[in-house]
Amino acid sequence: MSVVTKTGDDGKSRFLGKVMAKDSELLETVGTLDELQALLMIVGQKDLARDIYEIMGELGYEVRSMKYDLRIEQFEKEIKKIEKKLKPITNFLIFKNKNAKKINWVRTVCRRAERRLVALSKKEDVSPKLLAYINRLSDYLFMLSRKEEG
Repeated sequence: MSVVTKTGDDGKSRFLGKVMAKDSELLETVGTLDELQALLMIVGQKDLARDIYEIMGELGYEVRSMKYDLRIEQFEKEIKKIEKKLKPITNFLIFKNKNAKKINWVRTVCRRAERRLVALSKKEDVSPKLLAYINRLSDYLFMLSRKEEG
């Protein structure tokens, strides 16, 4: 089967057996999560990328399998460990380290994904724990950027 199907040329896409507009809340959200997953792979965060892949599946199939409470707890522990090693923030941060910049870019996409999820939650059933997870993930990515910056 060819990648070129021409079925999406009219601004619609087939997703989970349904035809929907390519700019629908669901496709915008899944597309942003897909972008987040790809960027997590670039910065070497394979486990987090796997989480995002699982979340995309949950949104599409409405099957809850993620252990959000456990992952949120893990993020919070890691954030505290990193915070203990770094000086308090006293002003706006501009990262200079190449890896810190990349991780911070991933964080900004994570924040966009969070906004997309909030918008989607106004029309669809989105788990509050998923919203908490994605919020904590962006906090964690910020702290990873700071850690990388040194």
